[in-house]
Amino acid sequence: MAARFRIPRPKRLANRLAVVSALQLLLVTGGFSLLSYSLGRRNGLELSEGYRQNASVVDLSIRLSSKLSYPIWINDLNLNWLKADPARERNVAAISERFWNQMRVFPVDYINIGLADGAFVGMERTAEGELLLNEDTPRSGRGSMAVYAMSAQGQRGALLERIPEMSATHEEAWYVDTAKAGKPSWSSIYAWEDQPEVFSISYNAPLFGPDRSLQGVVGVDMVLSQLSTWLQGVWKNREGIALIVEPNGDLVACSLPELTLTKRSGSVERANLRDLSNPLIRELRQAFQSAARQPGEPSPAVRARINGQAFTVQASPWGQEEGLNWTLLTALAASPSNVAAERSSALALVAAAAALAGAVVLISRQIRALLDPLDQLESASRELGHALATPRATADSALHFQSGLNSTAGEELIALDGAISELVERYNALTANLQEAQERERFRDAQTLALLKDKLRSSLQAAAVAHEINQPLSVLLLNSQLLLDRSQKPDRPELPESWQAQLLSIRQEADRVVLTIEKMRALLRNVQTEHQRLDLREVAQSALLYARSGGPLSRLTVDSLELDQQQEPAWIDGDAVQIQIAIVNLLRNAAEALNSQANGEPWIGISLQREGEHWCLSVSDNGPGLPPQAFDDTPLETTKATGSGLGLFVVRTTMENHHGQLRCGSSPQGGASLALLFPAQAAPLPTTGD
Repeated sequence: MAARFRIPRPKRLANRLAVVSALQLLLVTGGFSLLSYSLGRRNGLELSEGYRQNASVVDLSIRLSSKLSYPIWINDLNLNWLKADPARERNVAAISERFWNQMRVFPVDYINIGLADGAFVGMERTAEGELLLNEDTPRSGRGSMAVYAMSAQGQRGALLERIPEMSATHEEAWYVDTAKAGKPSWSSIYAWEDQPEVFSISYNAPLFGPDRSLQGVVGVDMVLSQLSTWLQGVWKNREGIALIVEPNGDLVACSLPELTLTKRSGSVERANLRDLSNPLIRELRQAFQSAARQPGEPSPAVRARINGQAFTVQASPWGQEEGLNWTLLTALAASPSNVAAERSSALALVAAAAALAGAVVLISRQIRALLDPLDQLESASRELGHALATPRATADSALHFQSGLNSTAGEELIALDGAISELVERYNALTANLQEAQERERFRDAQTLALLKDKLRSSLQAAAVAHEINQPLSVLLLNSQLLLDRSQKPDRPELPESWQAQLLSIRQEADRVVLTIEKMRALLRNVQTEHQRLDLREVAQSALLYARSGGPLSRLTVDSLELDQQQEPAWIDGDAVQIQIAIVNLLRNAAEALNSQANGEPWIGISLQREGEHWCLSVSDNGPGLPPQAFDDTPLETTKATGSGLGLFVVRTTMENHHGQLRCGSSPQGGASLALLFPAQAAPLPTTGD
């Protein structure tokens, strides 16, 4: 008993795609869910770090404003104290005791007064917190700075040091800047005259007398090194760094005090951002440059990673209201909880990437399962295309299509394979029918070609006849004209009148032959056509001007009002000379018809109008009209006694060459009306010179 084999039925691609798409959807949605979660969490972490950064900057700004408000308060108090009793300006003991009490209350580094004559009293707080009196007065001896210890009761104690060669008048910024400004203000940062390694900034106020003369300057100093120590204390609970800098990048204070000052060539100078190699400060320098490009606006908070640790870096302008154009630069390390959260967010990103990668693998496998049978179809289709492009010897050479798809390709692709095979069979049937139709068309084309050859032969014959006639005709015209000229000279015997009439007849008949030659040449030109974009209105006006210059038309009036009235260009494609010859022939025919018979006063009209997709040029008259023979396009056939039969034949040939037509009819005036219809064209594109 023979075993029966069952051919497996192809599975539907729709079912396979549904299963694979479901898996892809689960992987993609899961991956994007994890991705969205991790990105959202990361954005939340960045937002949280931004809030921490802003809170730190706001806290630092408030504390700095509070610290720098003390010099302003102290100056106001001292200025009012001195104005209340001008004699106090010279009471050194009272001034030093007052300064000593203020230094014990307010966190400032130096309080001083300098008078216009060079007298000076200042209370200094050393780095160790000791209060010292600096005095250059008549009491201590002018011309040097005497440094005294202070007693527990605020009295001047023992002389500790005398610093010689002090300036006679105050040349430091605290005094000079305030005297120049004439109002309370912050000075620029300067080095002390007696201690060049100490840099400070002071808030000062001028002291004026009753006549508004400058009596002196009172001021309060903030020493930069001690300001850095203060900033270190403010920032001590934060991991990172904080700086206060001027617009040129010079440091005012730093939470790492050792970075504030630097030594160059043996002298102490202020450090600049560009001179510091600290990695965090390099990041802060970029934030500082970013803020400089948008004055008055803080730079965006930027995440920076230094040695594997994340920091939030920002530059914030500060002190514009106080007259200090400073910038706060802060770099704050991310909190441990945020670091752990970022790590878990990174793991979520990895999981999302793995899910998406799995989806990509499934998609690629499914694409390959679809593309393999499609490749088979493509290969078979290319072979079919090659067969289509290869000429076949006979109509029986039918096309064949065989893709070789098996049952695993899917029902839809197998159905497509069958549809293509059916299409090829129908193509073979249509090809056979088309070849039969082409054979019939080829027979009609052969007949048309024979007619064109006959027309070309006639044109060439006309050219040959014209050439043969032209040479003896020229001799005949010349001799007849010479005889006529000689007979009319006084010194020559006059010819008999009958002879002169015969010579004149010879001359007239020769002119007719010349006209015939011109028409035969027009036939030859109709074979050699050169088309270009023309304005039919201009061509017609030029032909009318030529026709009026001589011949029978020169004695008649032509009504060209409709031709001249409209100025719209009548664009066509054609040969201007051929069209002019055709128009001149129509005008001359009309003039010759009027010479024989006219219905009233002789009239010829020429007009140009748009008729749908054509331009129609009409020549009408009030002559006897067209005889039936005029509608025949056979050359050398004419109803005129002196006609050649070439006029209308030239016109018809011209219209055939221009894909137009000649329409013959009667005019409203009772004569003939002949219209030339040319296909209308668009205006030519404008040309541009190089």
